[in-house]
Amino acid sequence: MRRIFPTTLMSSYGQHWLFATVLFSAAFYGHVALVFAATPVGLWYAEGGAAQVEISACGDALCGRIVWLRSPFDETGCDLRDRSNGNASLRDRPLLGLEILQGLKQSDAEGRVWADGTIYDPTSGKTYRCSLGVEGADRLHLRGYVAIPLLGRTTTWIRVGAENRQCRH
Repeated sequence: MRRIFPTTLMSSYGQHWLFATVLFSAAFYGHVALVFAATPVGLWYAEGGAAQVEISACGDALCGRIVWLRSPFDETGCDLRDRSNGNASLRDRPLLGLEILQGLKQSDAEGRVWADGTIYDPTSGKTYRCSLGVEGADRLHLRGYVAIPLLGRTTTWIRVGAENRQCRH
């Protein structure tokens, strides 16, 4: 049987140490990849693919910004603006680049549940309280509500790049 390392360079102890190191590294980095994959940070399709929202860390919380729109122009060919905003001074800001998620704080040890945030709906011009839960690596369920979670609705967002992994043929 041919050895990978000459006996003089790799004793039996060294071979065991090398094997243990490789095994530990694979287990550790595999676990890190699973934890990283389950994070809400990243690029997501919102509202059935009508928009892409980039969720990122903002201090000790999460925030999210619109980075792509399926239909970015109004009927006159101009960029969509925040026309429904209750604050008249904000109605001219473009939807592209608009921060719609704010203040989501991690509420479990695994980083799969985030709460106490807000979500802005540019269609209605209203801001709602929100929470989100991560399902696997490629789905999150975002719940927007008024006062209590019972009075709201949940929408499912899909990670950009994962859309076809969700399909069953």
